[in-house]
Amino acid sequence: MLSCTGRMQEEVSALLGKTLAFGKPETLVLSKEDYFSQPAGKTVLAHVQVEGDLEGHGALLVSVKDAIRIGGTLIMLPDSELEAVISEEEYTEELKDSYGEIANIICGSLTVTFDEQYPKNVRLVRTEQEVILPVKVDVDSDDPVPDGQYYLMRCGMRLEDMDMGELHLLLPAATFGLVAEPEAARGGESDATADSESTPATAAAGTETGGAGQAPAAETTEPAREKASADAVPAGGGDEEQGGAAPGGAAASPRDVGKQRKLIDRLLAACSEKVGEEVGALLGGELKLVPEENEIYSKEDLLDQLAGKQLLARFEVRGEGEGEVFLFCDIRDAILLGGTLIMLPEAELEEVVRNEEFSEDTEDAYGEIANIIAGVYTSVFEEQYRRKLGFVKTGLEELVPVKIDPESDETIPNHPYYTSVCRLHLNGNDMGLLHVAFPAALLELEELAAGAGSDGGRGAASRAGEGQAAGGSAGEAEKVSAPAEGRAAGEGATPLQAREPGAPPDVLIVTDDDNEAAGIAAALEKLGYVSRILHFKDPIPDMLTPSVRIIFLVMEEVSEQGFGVAIKIVSSGCRLPLVAAGPAWTRTKVLKAVKYGACDILITPAAEEDVREKIEANLGRIAA
Repeated sequence: MLSCTGRMQEEVSALLGKTLAFGKPETLVLSKEDYFSQPAGKTVLAHVQVEGDLEGHGALLVSVKDAIRIGGTLIMLPDSELEAVISEEEYTEELKDSYGEIANIICGSLTVTFDEQYPKNVRLVRTEQEVILPVKVDVDSDDPVPDGQYYLMRCGMRLEDMDMGELHLLLPAATFGLVAEPEAARGGESDATADSESTPATAAAGTETGGAGQAPAAETTEPAREKASADAVPAGGGDEEQGGAAPGGAAASPRDVGKQRKLIDRLLAACSEKVGEEVGALLGGELKLVPEENEIYSKEDLLDQLAGKQLLARFEVRGEGEGEVFLFCDIRDAILLGGTLIMLPEAELEEVVRNEEFSEDTEDAYGEIANIIAGVYTSVFEEQYRRKLGFVKTGLEELVPVKIDPESDETIPNHPYYTSVCRLHLNGNDMGLLHVAFPAALLELEELAAGAGSDGGRGAASRAGEGQAAGGSAGEAEKVSAPAEGRAAGEGATPLQAREPGAPPDVLIVTDDDNEAAGIAAALEKLGYVSRILHFKDPIPDMLTPSVRIIFLVMEEVSEQGFGVAIKIVSSGCRLPLVAAGPAWTRTKVLKAVKYGACDILITPAAEEDVREKIEANLGRIAA
């Protein structure tokens, strides 16, 4: 295959008059079901017939956009026209014919290389082509290729300076001796013999793969899995979340949920990427949504994730589903996005963001952005998911998460949510987090809630131990009536004792170093304390609830940026102990930290005993 891609590059580039480079090929063996179950957009599939000493049916696949770009380059479409056609995915007959010529060249290159280097006479002949949606392929049918095991070769493509998706070549694995023959074909040979006939090529299935032009994404497969056992032991046996197989159908449910989760995760990643592209184009800038996590949450845990005042956009579910999806955005980020859209002058935009002035014009502008986001999720799910789901924005509202009753259906229904969390970056500047919460049942992931514990999600303490940013504790903060100043000055100001699970945090960890913060959080948890991790750009003053007793400022490097955060904490009126943590302290840096409000210094990396000393020393100092 390495030789094949080299010849393909030479011959296709010669025909195009431009260099179409193919990356280093990656190969693996997988089933038809595993390949076509992965989310991918419209794909051009050219049928490939294997002829000669060997016979079989394969396929050559690229995304429809890449097929248009290659075909359009061959017929020399002007750049502006080509980009417009790509954007609209208009795969015309002329483009189909021109890309078909390229597919012929590729199959010819493969045939010549096989003729030179393969011991049997093999010809690969391109026949008809069609546009498909991979996840909507019927696995049990012979369309577009028969059910069975396939050898996949995939490689990235680059046209001149333009990065493209991947080219995928599927060849029948049994034809080339890469999997054991099914038992029926062997005339009842023993399973042991069948296993001995498997070749090392099947071990390559540890690599993930997706549809053409899509990021690699597929579970591993068993080389000689018979269809009769597919329901009892589904593909994806290598999923680390699934555990060992149980007899009969006992393992089917968790295995299926693990597979479904991976599929949904890749759909959500595709949505985030496309939202960045389309909203960025609307704003006239560069917007990136960097995925941080997808997690199952109870309503209470979801509210726990949301820091400060939020703008909630409601998306009604249409099509083959019902209910609502909820888009949460920090109010200041919503103002920034809306203000950017209506082109507020920079100075004015900074002021309205700082003052959280959410005007009617800004609200309308952000509403348009929410419409775009709903449209993106609709297009991705309609194209790449087996169920037709659509999303329509129905309203916007401001809310403060800690004021919402987590036990009722107030604001949002009280049931598990599968939540996509992304960090926003606009024109290179970091912003806050965007949360998109789907009812878990809508995505067929409700069983994850049962597996996550009796609360349907993760507790605050475990989240802190994993170094994840969290927002206010829903409802709990309001149960503490004594003001922080009163607690610090007198009653209750003794060293902390072990706390009940789910209790509001008594320690805040503010950081730009997630690894060290996670270590400190883990040490606090072992000592019986409940902590919450925030990041420098989070609304820290909003998190200073009455339960908080001490703050750790954990810096990756002791710098002016960290000292600025210390100033922000102190200037908010906070009278709590502030422990500044970081590496490589000098006398000058210590004096600066003290000047800006720190009452103690912790050298990182910190051991559990170091954390214990700082907690006891500072809380004891308050009591004294």
